[in-house]
Amino acid sequence: MAIPNAQVEKKGLDDKIKQIFHEHQGGQALDVRQLVLLCEELELVSWSSGPNAMDAAYYALFLAGLLTLRELNRAKHLWRRLPEKDKNGLPEIWAVGQALWKREVSQAYVAIAAAEALPLNVEIKAVLGELKKSIGLYNASLLGRAYASVPTAVVAQALGLSLDDTLKFCASRQWRVQGDLVFPTKEVSANGPSTEAELEQLRQLSSYILHLEQRSVLKI
Repeated sequence: MAIPNAQVEKKGLDDKIKQIFHEHQGGQALDVRQLVLLCEELELVSWSSGPNAMDAAYYALFLAGLLTLRELNRAKHLWRRLPEKDKNGLPEIWAVGQALWKREVSQAYVAIAAAEALPLNVEIKAVLGELKKSIGLYNASLLGRAYASVPTAVVAQALGLSLDDTLKFCASRQWRVQGDLVFPTKEVSANGPSTEAELEQLRQLSSYILHLEQRSVLKI
């Protein structure tokens, strides 16, 4: 059996990646996990077929996808092996990763905004949108486990949403809103007891929320 030509393999993977975004434009949820798998395979095929690395645009999708899945260790290793680190918004995307590593909620949103402001292609911006959403959902899970009540403005900060969108989000989660307070529904981790990393994230989020409450300033 003949060994498939590397260029044919790359073309096939490229087509599959394009299909993911085509389906997303048609209204389907963006399959970030499948996107990451395809980018990983494309990187391997690219390196095995010669000295030319995978295109920087695919690395941007790969990096943003790993961060969306909260695969921080893999994202860090990917950043270290990037042949070119200054194209297609890669520095700005990695700034999000650095903020997530440091558990700096507000800085993560600032970094995403900086990346979204760049003239990137629509595919990368779509993954950045998923990344922002994933950070908000993760923080929402922490809020639901750590707080009986939180000021609405603070919830908006933690989720990276406007006040109006925060109220819609609360309604979708069946979180009660009374006056300026949100009462999150208590959530139990699907993975059992909290890990040390999750407990540290809760402590960091608590400090962040206390800081916001003391400042009483909303910046979205």
